[in-house]
Amino acid sequence: MKIAVCIKYVPVIAQMRFDPTARTLVRDGVASEINPFDRLAVVCAAALKMSPEDQVLAIAMGPPQAREGLLHCLALGADRAILLSDRALAGSDTLATARALALALAPEHPDVILCGRNSTDAETGQVGPELAELLDILHISQVRRLAYHATAQQMHVERLTDEGHQVLACALPALFCVTEGVAPERYPRPEELEAAQHKPLAVMDCTQLGADTALFGPPGSPTVVEALRPVTSTRLGRVITDTSALDAARQVAKWLHEHWQTTGTATDKHASAQVRYPQQRQQSIWVVAERQGTGLRRVTLEMLGKARALTAHTRSEVVTLCPGPLEESLVRELATYGADRVLGLGDAPAAPVWTRALGQALAEAVATAQPHAVLFAATATGRDLAARLAARLQLGLTGDAIDLEVDTEGHLIALKPALGDQVIAPIRSKTLPTLVTLRPGVLSPGVPDMRAQALVETLSLPAARPSEPTLLSTQRTEHADAVALTQASIVLGVGMGLGGPEHLPAVQALASALGAALATTRNVVHSQWLPPHLQVGVSGRSIAPRLYLAVGIRGAFNHTVGIQQAGVIIALNRNPRAAIFKAADYGIVGDWQTYLPALVEALRPVLESAQG
Repeated sequence: MKIAVCIKYVPVIAQMRFDPTARTLVRDGVASEINPFDRLAVVCAAALKMSPEDQVLAIAMGPPQAREGLLHCLALGADRAILLSDRALAGSDTLATARALALALAPEHPDVILCGRNSTDAETGQVGPELAELLDILHISQVRRLAYHATAQQMHVERLTDEGHQVLACALPALFCVTEGVAPERYPRPEELEAAQHKPLAVMDCTQLGADTALFGPPGSPTVVEALRPVTSTRLGRVITDTSALDAARQVAKWLHEHWQTTGTATDKHASAQVRYPQQRQQSIWVVAERQGTGLRRVTLEMLGKARALTAHTRSEVVTLCPGPLEESLVRELATYGADRVLGLGDAPAAPVWTRALGQALAEAVATAQPHAVLFAATATGRDLAARLAARLQLGLTGDAIDLEVDTEGHLIALKPALGDQVIAPIRSKTLPTLVTLRPGVLSPGVPDMRAQALVETLSLPAARPSEPTLLSTQRTEHADAVALTQASIVLGVGMGLGGPEHLPAVQALASALGAALATTRNVVHSQWLPPHLQVGVSGRSIAPRLYLAVGIRGAFNHTVGIQQAGVIIALNRNPRAAIFKAADYGIVGDWQTYLPALVEALRPVLESAQG
């Protein structure tokens, strides 16, 4: 078995900073490392080898210094490495990167390709699915377990979903995007680094790829990043120390009440009903719906609200593509929240396995209709479908955007946080339709129109390919507080400062008293105190509650990037130097067992008043 691992050599994000005067990133003195998820992929690949004939190939695209990252891969168990390095490759977006990797890997005929779930510098997870589409092989994302069954010649995969996890079986070749848990965290030892110096490491340029250099770099990239915008912290940073629990709680509650009296508590960005243009199919805005149980995920309504706002510029219809059977109540809800037309795929699974046949049907519909934009949710399935569509139709895709705007020339601009949310990258697609995945919870549904109706049409679904994965089991492991985490208006997040899992019942009771959903950090999940679907941050969810209460959370950037869109953040930590206080509006220095009950009691009337 030949296993290829695609890695990216990235700057250490915690060391990066943005120069607002020059509007550039300061890289001087910033160390680089293998993208953490890619390092897990290398360790996983080495563990999959079962015989001396099995081989692990590490491949990277980057400048000459990326060779250092490949040496680390060789030290961690890769047998050989390839570095794609050429000036013509510089500035490639995800699709141009996937093209180069596909050209390099096609002659290798790997049985398995592993990629990290996303890169920490740009938080993109698009290259893996785009690469799979270009190589015409299946892919599975969010993988935390891999086991090869030689007798059946199948890979058994445990894949995280937004509700729990699935176990799938699939034939090879296949590409897997792996996440935390797929392998232990490991770094090479000095003797392994020494041995890596004697393993083969080839350098390839564009001439060896045998392709026109116009396919790569800025000329071959269907997206372009406009001038970066600094993210200026608007957090108030008021911290209370050396005060009794009761006095501290009353002060924070007073501050919160005054803040909401001044700024308001509404998060609705579409305050007025939008004019509809149901007969105008040119420049239409498409929304790919996602379901939850028998209904719709809230993110679908959020995307419909944004689509309706965009039609003020396009003067066009809003179309929803909805996999699964179209019940009358579902169509009514889609129409109420903005859909003028609903395209049904009755034979497609509503969730959670979206096949390549569904992707093909969507691609054919998009290619025929030529809409102005197609909006997807930045969920596990939404990201996958969007990336494969982009590669199939050679279109620009912006992932994990937090908003959309229209520039003076009428171009749709996607606003994407980058570098740990230190900057906002405005991204414009040079191709149409514009493809975007939008983070759940950062936008609001539009004003419902109970009189609205939607035209219903049905699309045919191509026959499923024999190589599609087989769903062996599904497990829903979600906690009650996680069902609506991405749409909760109040969230209580807990960190390792809690002290131990034995304290969870007390904290959960306090969260319930506030009407708050529960969230947590990577370390808590790794310690198995709480399940993965409650994790917020780089490798978890992004949330945008009206109020976020951080309890015993130190405030590492890999968590705080997931709460940037929160309305107000209150931090409670006994360490006065904890980084969370810099990311919060209000903070209390103290032990949670002493201060949290008083804080909850003081906040309750403020929250009840705000809810009207």
